[in-house]
Amino acid sequence: MDVINVSNPVTSACLYKMPSASEQEITSAFVHARQAAEKVRQTSIKERQAEIRRLIDYLMANRERLLDRIVEETGRCRTDAMISDLFQLVEDCQWLVDNAHKILGDQKVSTPITLLGKKSRIYHEARGVVLVISPWNLPLAIAMTAAMFAFAAGNAVIIKPSEQTPMADVFKEIVSLSPLLSEALTVVQGGGETAQQLIALRPDMIAFTGSGRTGKKILTQAAPMVIPVVMELGAKDAMIVFDDADMDRAVAAATWGNMHNSGQSCTATERLFVNDSIYDTFVERLKKELEASTLGLDGNADVGAITTDFQADIIDRQLADAKEKGARILCGGQRLESGSRFFQPTLVADVTDDMLIAREETFGPVVSVYRFTSEEEVIARHNACDFGLSTSLWTQDTMRADRVTRALETGCVNVNNVMLTEGNVHLPFGGVKYSGYGRMKGAEGLLGMTRSKAVLIDPTRGKREPNWYPYSKEKLALMDRLLATVVRPAGLRKLVSLAGVGLAIEKLVRRK
Repeated sequence: MDVINVSNPVTSACLYKMPSASEQEITSAFVHARQAAEKVRQTSIKERQAEIRRLIDYLMANRERLLDRIVEETGRCRTDAMISDLFQLVEDCQWLVDNAHKILGDQKVSTPITLLGKKSRIYHEARGVVLVISPWNLPLAIAMTAAMFAFAAGNAVIIKPSEQTPMADVFKEIVSLSPLLSEALTVVQGGGETAQQLIALRPDMIAFTGSGRTGKKILTQAAPMVIPVVMELGAKDAMIVFDDADMDRAVAAATWGNMHNSGQSCTATERLFVNDSIYDTFVERLKKELEASTLGLDGNADVGAITTDFQADIIDRQLADAKEKGARILCGGQRLESGSRFFQPTLVADVTDDMLIAREETFGPVVSVYRFTSEEEVIARHNACDFGLSTSLWTQDTMRADRVTRALETGCVNVNNVMLTEGNVHLPFGGVKYSGYGRMKGAEGLLGMTRSKAVLIDPTRGKREPNWYPYSKEKLALMDRLLATVVRPAGLRKLVSLAGVGLAIEKLVRRK
């Protein structure tokens, strides 16, 4: 049996060891989830909201201990852990408590005039078993937000955390909070092979957050079984600063927008486009802000460590490639010391399209800066990227802000702010192109965890429908009259003499 060694990214000290789930344990976990799915489906939305409230109480009562664990396993500074993991999860769960019943309730919809007398409804029903495969950068928030959205919709959930940050004790505590949660939530620890074995058992839906490479593997396996997948993949997010931007605020945003969580966020700013007329001033001020950032883990630190060795190696490789091909490192550019997981905040200029740093996600405290001269130019350069998750746009011109927002190929746009669409749980979150598809959070994300069932209710007794057999030339002529009514403007449609059409229908229905 494979053993998962969980180490502190900063000290390399072993935090704990745990076995990866065996094939038998994986099968048993899936059987448990499949049986639980029927039980969870029978619970009311109010019951499920009460369980989510129970989770919130647990998070609040144990927040200092949870922050300790997040910092130990990820190497992030404590404030990052609070903002992105704990605070975000609590807020997302509270939204479900406040809103899930409004969104998931049976929905009445209009019935067209040709179906007068009938009622139409949409039922939002649970899918069954949802498999959540979560990443290492936000080990608590991403896993549990996806799980709670799926659970709120009436599904049983299997959570497969990252083997880099399994948060094993925390997930065990969450599952044991109540009998219903212990039924509804199943945690399976392991690596990529464990995820493959779980997918092979055919869950009803997969919610995946992680790299594009892993995402493609999941899609390849899921496609033959026609398993729906929500994918939030990599990104190369941009910040666009026009010459009328509030410079003080934009510089501060550019600093935090990349360095937050040591750049290990899918919505971190990695491409910074600055209008040529303010470029030099902006870059000089940004450089000073980056150099003033403090590295460490406690509450006074700004930037934490890189969580995994392989991610640190990616940053090293991209920076070496950029320097070799002519890029200028304006500040930072290396680890705090040899072998350290702390990277100095780094600003890179003169980046060209042939460099790895221009094409691939960096996922570290590194931002590349580019000049632009026109709106059309920066839109084209932005959209030339293969990724499209979140973009930050800075201008005081409201018309330009709206125009550019609509032109950008991306899933999220922050106007005069950065990274905050992800922080508003009312908004759907997700990307386009190689950044994935489907949406998490908001009403769209919650409904995505359900199957929509279309229902038409007809109280008619004993009468045939006018569109049923037998056909006749007279019936065909009536249908032509109805068709002409359907395409009239809505206001006129209500005023036309439907009574005459109705009588004609009645007459035809009575004929045998």
